[in-house]
Amino acid sequence: MLYRGFTQAELDQEYSPRSMIGGDLTPYLNSYAALSAQYRAQMDVIGNVSYGDSTAQVLDFFPAKGTGAPLHVFIHGGYWQALSQRESAMMAPALVEAEYSFATLNYTLAPDARIGDMIDECRNALLWLAANAPDLGFNPSRVTLSGHSAGAQLASMVMATSADALARAGLRVRDVILISGVYDLEPISLTPVNEPLQLTPVEVHDLSPIRHLPAPGPRYRVTVGERDTPEFIRQSRDYAELLRKAGHSVSFDLQNGVQHFDIIMHPATFLAAPR
Repeated sequence: MLYRGFTQAELDQEYSPRSMIGGDLTPYLNSYAALSAQYRAQMDVIGNVSYGDSTAQVLDFFPAKGTGAPLHVFIHGGYWQALSQRESAMMAPALVEAEYSFATLNYTLAPDARIGDMIDECRNALLWLAANAPDLGFNPSRVTLSGHSAGAQLASMVMATSADALARAGLRVRDVILISGVYDLEPISLTPVNEPLQLTPVEVHDLSPIRHLPAPGPRYRVTVGERDTPEFIRQSRDYAELLRKAGHSVSFDLQNGVQHFDIIMHPATFLAAPR
């Protein structure tokens, strides 16, 4: 029996978010690229900043208008095998207008990297930001970390494995916003999504956020689109409940009228309440 009693066809559909929009991602991918390019052209941005040795280990940084602003860091999705920071600046204007600095991270994609490598890269990008906070002009004690889809899994695992290292570096993550994420990798390992990932049983266990909860501290918002697949909604709800039972400050919300691909085009998704 497959995961949770699904047939193979049912499981494949549940973990194919495009099944909820008729199968064609092209309009959304085109919008991501066009809006991101427009905002990079219109706004102050330090692009393709290297945080590591690989050409994939780069980020784009949009400074706030003044110094000492909080920082919002975004980890893009793409099922660990697509997209980059170059298509992930849609939220930059709203965040800078709200007086945040904004960084969008790139990382090496599958099959050139394992998911564990991607988690390490995202941690290293955050450590680089912490080390360079004085030059970049943001306040490293006021950081929001967000991630979409696969990026939510990466953000969750960074918090589960590296929160202490980030704190020692002077970077305090106060809010974590997890958007239409995957928190149990077992079903991913049973679908065509796994072809470039080649997840092992050990990786499924060690890299699934539901099995490795972070220590309490930041405030968590777990959000998902009303028109996402039932399994994406269930995974988000279940992960939020696990965080709550573990003593976290956490909220779960189902955003009306949006789905997996347009949820990141709404500023309200990213603008957490101040604390």
